[in-house]
Amino acid sequence: MNKKHKIWQSHVPGSALATAVVKDPNNPSDKGDIAFALRFWKRSLKEAGTLLEYKGRKEYIKKSQRKREKMNAAKFNQWVKDKNQD
Repeated sequence: MNKKHKIWQSHVPGSALATAVVKDPNNPSDKGDIAFALRFWKRSLKEAGTLLEYKGRKEYIKKSQRKREKMNAAKFNQWVKDKNQD
């Protein structure tokens, strides 16, 4: 079984973040590649932004602080944009 086939088999229909452990049908003693399933699951969590959201919710940040950080990020991005135009 090649990697693309394993990836295709790892998807669980109806659930975007679920992962199935794939077993080789030609080898009856195969218990499945759990390491591959964990890597696939972690990658799907990262792409969905779930881990980033979880890390952001570890502590409460006041609305004014979030607004200040957003404004500072916008100022920095504008500065970089102006710097690159010269």
